[in-house]
Amino acid sequence: MDSFYQALDGFSNTAEIVDDHHYKPVPDDWLISVVDVRGSTEAIKAGRYRDINFMGAAAITSHLNLISRDLPFMFGGDGAVLLIKESMSDAATKVLQSLSCHAKEVFDLELHTGLVPVRTIRAMGRDVKMAKYLSGESPPQAMFKGGGVSLAESLVKASDHYRVAATCVFSKEDVFAGLSCRWKPIPSSTGVTLSVLVQPLALDDEKTVKQVITEFERILGQPLSNLNPINMQQARYEPFFKNLRRQLSISDVGVSKVFLMALFEVVITVPLFRFGCYKYFSRLKNYMETIPTHCDFHKYDDTLRMVINCSDQEHKALANYLEQHYEQGQLVFGISASDAAQMTCHVESLADGEHLHFIDGSDGGYAMAAQGLKKQLLAVDQA
Repeated sequence: MDSFYQALDGFSNTAEIVDDHHYKPVPDDWLISVVDVRGSTEAIKAGRYRDINFMGAAAITSHLNLISRDLPFMFGGDGAVLLIKESMSDAATKVLQSLSCHAKEVFDLELHTGLVPVRTIRAMGRDVKMAKYLSGESPPQAMFKGGGVSLAESLVKASDHYRVAATCVFSKEDVFAGLSCRWKPIPSSTGVTLSVLVQPLALDDEKTVKQVITEFERILGQPLSNLNPINMQQARYEPFFKNLRRQLSISDVGVSKVFLMALFEVVITVPLFRFGCYKYFSRLKNYMETIPTHCDFHKYDDTLRMVINCSDQEHKALANYLEQHYEQGQLVFGISASDAAQMTCHVESLADGEHLHFIDGSDGGYAMAAQGLKKQLLAVDQA
């Protein structure tokens, strides 16, 4: 992978998430790889938010598995974006083709997938700038500014000029390797799990985003970095046969070492995690304890995105604050409230830095919050 992303200094203070000095222009010879689940709102209303989240996470992990482990990415619940070098475009095209193929085959979901050159984004008057957020032993998280990522998503959704067609180049086991969704939704320890999207109306408006973060921390009484909705003491593993069905659906069934190892893993992990036997193994115990530090529950890509726990009273206070500033013409927002967080896991190994956990609100948190944000944007455009 190009040294650009690795060379970014990185930051760890959430309050600095929009500080422009952390962001550097992405080189012109990079591409934005976009994956979006079509009809996600209807699928979520039909109770399929776990499948939607699974494909959103698979969009990221398939690139990491088949192209490079060091790619910057952003998980959006019902899709994802990644940045790659132009030299990786052939491999990325095959990954996107395979994702679309297996999404249809396994989950009966259709994807919009495509590649947009960064130089095209700049020719259209937007930019793509990147920062690197560091959180303990977990892999770094990419953050984006400049309006380019959202423009790339719009281009892929709107025009087949940028899209790739579905073709099963890679197998299901290649595409879904290491990815699992074996935990039940994790109940909020404070009553409410909020999926929140906040977008300033003026591009690169640092002041408004910082004010939002400051007010959220005042209402909630603690820093944003402490509001992780994942509490593994509340987590419960899915039953054996439910996990088995999921594994069979994403596997190439047959007498092979890969398939048999996948089945063996399900057989082993259910008693270990469903019945608490992991406590007797130091490595497994450490893995469980460090899962919350490997979660992507807050991020920024010209939109502040977070999944947090709060009380009913705090929920109302946060919504009232955002509504007030929406009425003042400073921002648009979307909120989806549920009683639990959904976690989709990518585990290369149990070691620190070798596992990722993609977080969303249950019942399709980010996707449902996006519907509210889009309505407000439309109202602003029509005003």
